[in-house]
Amino acid sequence: MNHPLGLLLPLALVIAAGCQKGDGPSYANVTGKVTYNGQPLEKGQITFATDGRPPSTIDIIDGKFTGQAMVGSNKVSVSAKKKSATPPQVKGGAAEARHAETQMKGYMKFKLKQGESGGPPVDFDPSMVDYIPPEWGAESKQMRVIEAGVTNEFNIDIKGPKN
Repeated sequence: MNHPLGLLLPLALVIAAGCQKGDGPSYANVTGKVTYNGQPLEKGQITFATDGRPPSTIDIIDGKFTGQAMVGSNKVSVSAKKKSATPPQVKGGAAEARHAETQMKGYMKFKLKQGESGGPPVDFDPSMVDYIPPEWGAESKQMRVIEAGVTNEFNIDIKGPKN
């Protein structure tokens, strides 16, 4: 006798296995161009961030970027640095500067006790400042939706002070 359950059970298992989502996030390719005052951004980084997950940071070289970002709604920010004639000053005056210096010395002592070297990273240069306007930089509220299986191409034109 032909038993319909014998045929349906394997089919149901295949469908159930195909519909399960893994715990890991899914990523999609992103590509695009970034200009600053109409010119390709020579060198910088673009970051795609979704809530509750680590962001994807992609290098921008000669105004172009290619990489992967998490599928879904992403906050987009751009960073690019240039050499400043004078390093940024601690806001608030001399008292705050002394306080910041004291904190840094304490942090370096703490790192030495942990067996790590203290001080800023080797490539740290305090004269390098981010020149991207806040609306595209640290305070960005720019959003882009990343979709799986499609071309996610973004062209970003940032207006700001002349370099």
